[in-house]
Amino acid sequence: MKKAELENKISEATSSLINMATDICWNKISRNCEYIMSEIDETVGKNYFERAKIRKQVNGKKSPKSLSEIVTELTIIYENLYDINLYIYRALPNKTIIEIRYFLKTSHTADFYPTIIDNEPMLHCKVARPFYVTKSINSNEPEKKFDVNWELGGIRHELNKFLGNLRYRMRKYKHRQKLYKKSR
Repeated sequence: MKKAELENKISEATSSLINMATDICWNKISRNCEYIMSEIDETVGKNYFERAKIRKQVNGKKSPKSLSEIVTELTIIYENLYDINLYIYRALPNKTIIEIRYFLKTSHTADFYPTIIDNEPMLHCKVARPFYVTKSINSNEPEKKFDVNWELGGIRHELNKFLGNLRYRMRKYKHRQKLYKKSR
């Protein structure tokens, strides 16, 4: 993606992201979008859950900006951008806040950096899915639509998480029972 195309590409990617989320989430997702930016830093937090908790705290303090303001900020660091990922941070009935997570070329190892120094940044749209919506342990096919705001927590998410863990343990128990019966 070229520097001059940045605003157009992010606008198109935002539209694709909202279309993807509309297909798999039950929320009404507004096309009135504002943006926040975060650098992807894999050194913060020991695991996914810690990093998500920290990211939620930091993002909660940020004030959303327009696309043109965000593009201005991205243009400044364009030469060092390796990867740009768009996620829905929060979907409200009248406004959607898109989180732009970016990864810098200089964040890579010194050995890998020379191979990517002249690469243009990549752009991706992603919808985070909670573990409890899959049909079975090895399936990636969603079982039902889910709340796009699940990463922000809430009683519905906690209940679904509890029920998902319960279903997982029941499937695991049944699988062990089958293996036990076969070994007899």
